[in-house]
Order: sequence, then C-alpha cells, then structure tokens
Amino acid sequence: MSTRRLHLLVFAFGLSLIIVAGAQAQYKLETCEDLKITEAHYGINTVETATCVTPTKTFSPKGTLRNIHVVYTFPPVPTGAGVTFMITKDTAEGEYVENKDYQVSPQHTTAYAQFTINTPGKYVVRLANYYNKSQVWAQSDFTIGADTVGPRSVGNTAAGGGQVSICKTVDDNWNCVGGASEWKANEGFDVLFKNPTPVGVDFIGIIFYKQGADGKDAEFINEYQQNIGDKNRFYATVNNELKLSAPGKYSVYIIAWGKRETMVHNGNLTEYFAKMTLTVK
Repeated sequence: MSTRRLHLLVFAFGLSLIIVAGAQAQYKLETCEDLKITEAHYGINTVETATCVTPTKTFSPKGTLRNIHVVYTFPPVPTGAGVTFMITKDTAEGEYVENKDYQVSPQHTTAYAQFTINTPGKYVVRLANYYNKSQVWAQSDFTIGADTVGPRSVGNTAAGGGQVSICKTVDDNWNCVGGASEWKANEGFDVLFKNPTPVGVDFIGIIFYKQGADGKDAEFINEYQQNIGDKNRFYATVNNELKLSAPGKYSVYIIAWGKRETMVHNGNLTEYFAKMTLTVK
C-alpha cells in the first residue's frame, strides 16, 4: 500500500469520528438567527468557534446581508477534516442553491457557514464529507418567508429613506441654500444628500435620467461617483459644477455605487437612497 493511500485511509477514519465517536459525544446541526464567533490562537494558527444565537428554522429576506447562519458542533477530531454545507430547495435531492466548504483542524469543535438567500420557500441544509459529498452526516431544514421590506438602498435598509435636493449652494450646517425643483438649462447647481442613518458604503452615485412623457426614465444622462465614507449620513457637491442643458424633466437618484447599471441603462431604479424629479427650463 502506498504512503499516499495510507494517509487517505487514516484521514477518512479520523473524519468519520465526527459521526461515530462515542455514544456520549455531542453532535448538533443548527440553523440560527446569528452566530457569535470567538477566536483562539495555537501558534500561528487561529481557530474560530461559533455559538448559535437563537436557534430557528424560520428566516426572512435581508437584502445583501447574510440571513442564514448554520453551525455544526462536534468533539475534536485528532486528524482534522474537510466538510461541506450543502443547501438545496425543497428536498435533499432538490435544486442546488449553494455549497460552502469548511476546513476543520484538530482544535476545532464547530464548523459554520453563513448564506444570503432571499427567495421564499423551504430549504434543506446538509453537512457532508468534503471529499465524498454523497457521505452526509447531518441534515436539517428551514423556511424563508415573504419579503416585507421591498427594494433596498443597501443591506437590509428599505429604499427611499433619504432626501436629495438641488441647491444654489450648501452652507456649513448642511442647509440647502436656494433649493428648487425647477432649474434653468445650463445653469450650474449643487446636490445635497441627507440620509437618516450612516449609508454603510464608501461610494455613492448621483445618477441623472431624462424622463419621457409618461414620467418614466427614458434616457440615461450621466452618473457621478462620490466618496461619502460608510459612517457618514450627509454629502454635498460644491462649486456648481453640475448642469443640465436640455429642457425637460429629470430623475435624480442617489444610490450605492455598487448598484449602478453598468451594461445597459434602463433607468427607473428602485434600489436608491433618495430620488427627486427636477424640471429644467
């Protein structure tokens, strides 16, 4: 028997300890509202331990945030192991949703994975051998309910909570001076954005679309990337550098820069911090 073959057999035996060790060993697969992660250090190695915060099998959509937290608890495995968390729709044999791998060291007593899944329905989560995924060691299920938030500006925050204004200037106290919803063509203006909470992203976009006769966005005009900083709530342009040349009505959006349209500009955005209509005459 080759050395490589012997190592594989020893590894497989050690891995099987996760399931068949002593009758008194504690094994548990849980789905949780959140996880508390602690760290321990063994030389140059860092080992994380996850603790389930509020076990549950019912979840809600949370936009781009992780809403599904899964943890498997087990006694230490002397040889270490590789595991995979596998999620499918409806049944264990159902539609593939997502897999996440986890490497277990001899010091680990938990393995965990976190997912972002927003489509309502029933799901099955299985813990399997990374090297042989037909070998499933634990299984559970959970349900995702209906989305009660709707379009989001960022994370799990409902869209449209902020305010955008067109101003002659913005004073030192973040007041819009000479603000209006009508503006002369080719006359410069500043944009003031205020959000009720920190935006949570470093870059926002100021996006302009010209509206059609039906009030919907019909023509992409321009977009401006601005560095606001994720802890800030307010932002303003300066020096009246922005202007619109053609008369008409325009949609002015403030969005997270990562949500901008990059290939095709269809407009009628729904995931924005703030929006207003500006009439140019």
